[in-house]
Amino acid sequence: MAKKNSSTDMTRAASAGTAPEVDPAIAALGYEEAVRALEQLIEGIERGDVGLEASLASYRRGEQLLRHCKGLLDRAELSVREMSLAEAEQSAS
Repeated sequence: MAKKNSSTDMTRAASAGTAPEVDPAIAALGYEEAVRALEQLIEGIERGDVGLEASLASYRRGEQLLRHCKGLLDRAELSVREMSLAEAEQSAS
């Protein structure tokens, strides 16, 4: 039986410098698309539309979507900080 990834496994992978495998379809999503997909997954799980195995798969996909959204937000925040810093440096000149 194949071992499934758990959040502990993902934490170990992150601390070891290796990220869990990311679905290329998720990586290609924009922020709003990823949030919509995550909301749809949550709604399906909450309604009980899917069984246990499908719920677990949805949960794993949801974790990837959440990490993707966080990464997009982190990059956007960094961009805003860099622009603010550049603007402050220009103002000081």
